[in-house]
Amino acid sequence: MKQRIKVSLCLITKDEEHCLAACLASVKHLVGEIIVVDTGSADNTVQLAQLAGARVFHFIWTGNFSQARNFGLEQARGDWILVLDADEVLCPVEVEDFDQYLENKTVEGYYLQLNNYIGDGKQMTCDRVVRLFRNKPEYRFVGAIHEQVATSIIKINQGQGLVPAPLVIDHYGYLAAVISKKNKFWRNTTIIAKELRNTPQDPFLFFALALEYYQKGQIDQGLPYLERALTLMTGCEGYFEDVLLNTAIGLWHLKRWQALLDFAQKSLLMVPQHKDLLLLRGFANLALQRYPAAANDLENSIADDGSSLLPHDKILSLTGDAYNLSGEYEKAATLYFLALQRNNCFLYPLTQILDFIQKKYINWDCNRLYTFCSLEKKDSLWRELLEHHEVPLAMVILLLEIYQVSSTAETGMPLTRLTEKLLTVVKQLVPLCGNTSAIEYIFIATREIDTCAFFIEQGYDCSYFMARERVRILLADLLLLTMKSCSPRLATPSLTTGGDQSFSLRKEQL
Repeated sequence: MKQRIKVSLCLITKDEEHCLAACLASVKHLVGEIIVVDTGSADNTVQLAQLAGARVFHFIWTGNFSQARNFGLEQARGDWILVLDADEVLCPVEVEDFDQYLENKTVEGYYLQLNNYIGDGKQMTCDRVVRLFRNKPEYRFVGAIHEQVATSIIKINQGQGLVPAPLVIDHYGYLAAVISKKNKFWRNTTIIAKELRNTPQDPFLFFALALEYYQKGQIDQGLPYLERALTLMTGCEGYFEDVLLNTAIGLWHLKRWQALLDFAQKSLLMVPQHKDLLLLRGFANLALQRYPAAANDLENSIADDGSSLLPHDKILSLTGDAYNLSGEYEKAATLYFLALQRNNCFLYPLTQILDFIQKKYINWDCNRLYTFCSLEKKDSLWRELLEHHEVPLAMVILLLEIYQVSSTAETGMPLTRLTEKLLTVVKQLVPLCGNTSAIEYIFIATREIDTCAFFIEQGYDCSYFMARERVRILLADLLLLTMKSCSPRLATPSLTTGGDQSFSLRKEQL
């Protein structure tokens, strides 16, 4: 059996009993030893580490993270080093896949994706950090805070040696509750202030200080430090793009749209393919009512691997908004439909498409519309919509489900069960529709659909009695009538996005 290359996990701790076990469990199958450098825990951190088989070393805290990190590296016996914080977990990876990275003789270290969960955990920022690298004495961390090992690796290898790996770390240390409990803001800003007194022209320290304010939600106080950092940078720094992006993010959050547009345009001259900067310039153009430019930027920002700023479906939907406001309805509908396919629970794009159909901006039929999601998903969606009292939209999706069942022989779903539910939904629709004639037609058509469904299930659909075709015609008519007479609630396109992965119709502020 082939002997594995040995990896040492190195981490520093202080009062981490609430999260240490999850961190160690995420990598125990990958590493050959665990090095824990404890800087003065008063809880059960040390005991938990020892129970997990870690070699625990005590280190007097000096106010410098690099010193503690490097002390841990000195104790490591593995061929490679994996660095984590106790409030981080490595996302699942198979041993065979992990070992492939270690066997690459041309690589000295890897950039991993770091997902920082912030606030209440529903938001996330992403970063690239070197956390997996060869165990060599010359590879050491630098910086009192937000310490980096990449600097030493790049310097020794003359700019080479580091490549990205598709490994992901989830970091929970920036959650509001954790920051408050540990008073990280005070600790970190104190360290940075001390370092700035020694090196007042260090742009990385201003960058680090800005991030502390950002993580606390004080964007207006953090942004000036980023602007100060930019005046001290050459553009060759490894974190230069991060400073550009975070500056643009600050202007976005503060809704300084013209400033954001100007800054993004200048930044894109230096990094023209930066998808997130394109996205932010698109936001600025949209807010400034420069709709064609916004549509172009937003569409060009769409990337296969998504964005750290916004989910893929929300970017697609905003691009649809920009084309909508530009009067390019066919393009808008296509983008809305892609957004709907990406996230079936985010229904704002569907309401926009329905609005286009009703206003005859586009010529879409039910055969195209019902393909936005699976039959099972439609079935759960209209039921959930009813629970939220969104009766017109629930009826639209139920009509599309019935259309799909009537059009496809092999669905396994009884048609009459759905048409009976349709009769129930129509009754709930009555008080919401002020058009008496429309309601009467809806009732008559629904009963006829139910009758035809019965005959279809009895096998009476044939060339002399085309029950399926009649059902589809009636369903298409009902769909248009429901949209016209009992219009599903529509939102006005704006620089906003839907909520979370649960049912979402209204759009919330970014």
